[in-house]
Amino acid sequence: MASVASDKTLNICNIIKLKTDMVNRQVKERRFWDWFADYYDSFIDSVFRKTYKTILENIDSDLNLSHKVLEIGTGTGIIPFSIYSKVSSVIATDISPGMVRIANQKLLKSKITNIDFQIMDSYNLTFPDKSFDIVIASNVFHLLYAPEKPLKEIGRVMKDNGIFIAPTLCVGENTKSKIIATIIGSLSGFKVVNKWSFKELKSLLTKNGFDIYKESRIEGRLLTAYFVMKNQQCVVPDHKIPASRVLEVH
Repeated sequence: MASVASDKTLNICNIIKLKTDMVNRQVKERRFWDWFADYYDSFIDSVFRKTYKTILENIDSDLNLSHKVLEIGTGTGIIPFSIYSKVSSVIATDISPGMVRIANQKLLKSKITNIDFQIMDSYNLTFPDKSFDIVIASNVFHLLYAPEKPLKEIGRVMKDNGIFIAPTLCVGENTKSKIIATIIGSLSGFKVVNKWSFKELKSLLTKNGFDIYKESRIEGRLLTAYFVMKNQQCVVPDHKIPASRVLEVH
């Protein structure tokens, strides 16, 4: 009996610790991104403008007017404002109220009616299973301490035969990239948590339930891996991954 009671106490302590860790992570992330929100657009424009232009061109090729889209980590809404006219609807989420505030200010001025910005943690999406035709997470996963949890949530909310698009910085590709990422991080204040190579990121995605059927290397100031995927239980056309394309930013 004493052993059973001890196990129950240990389980309760573990649950409390997990919840405390989750709250601490959320507070830390929100504090930084709320502060950074006012600088976000100018930062992307000055550091990653060409890379984002290429990302958006690639995303467009997988969209159609019937698609219900979810974006995770939307920031101030760069992607939704680019794709809204090409899809049925976009729900765009971010953990930062500051980011969502700015995105909604833009939305109000634009009079666009098919974008919905919501404050939400990617570790715990509140949508029902199989809700979206396309899920986009652009340059999110290198910032997450436990990326496996959001990946599981993405797989859950994708419709059968849905598409997951994940452009992601791979600063671990070489020493030069690591140095550049360190400099950018010191200037901007955000930390690159996961310094993956292209191959390491690809392995993470496949291990977490996704079949990659389109992949590209966007060669900008830092390498961005561009992957398009389906859940592994879904049939991928030809079930073959083409050779990686190298896309130069212009």
